[in-house]
Amino acid sequence: MTLVELQKSQRAKISYLPDNFDLTAQLMEQGFALKSEICMAQKAPFNGPIAFNLHGTKICLATNIAKQIGIELV
Repeated sequence: MTLVELQKSQRAKISYLPDNFDLTAQLMEQGFALKSEICMAQKAPFNGPIAFNLHGTKICLATNIAKQIGIELV
């Protein structure tokens, strides 16, 4: 399961990050670490960005990036 499949207010833990080293490094700087708890806050229409609550902060990701982050439901 990936972040794009998460429903609003549903909680999950990050299980894997993208294979691309540079993208993974950038995500980790923003707080996306394995086993971190994440919750979907809002989804923009027409395949727009998705907002997530992570470590008490709202962070937006493009859909194509969110598709590369694996999760496990809590």
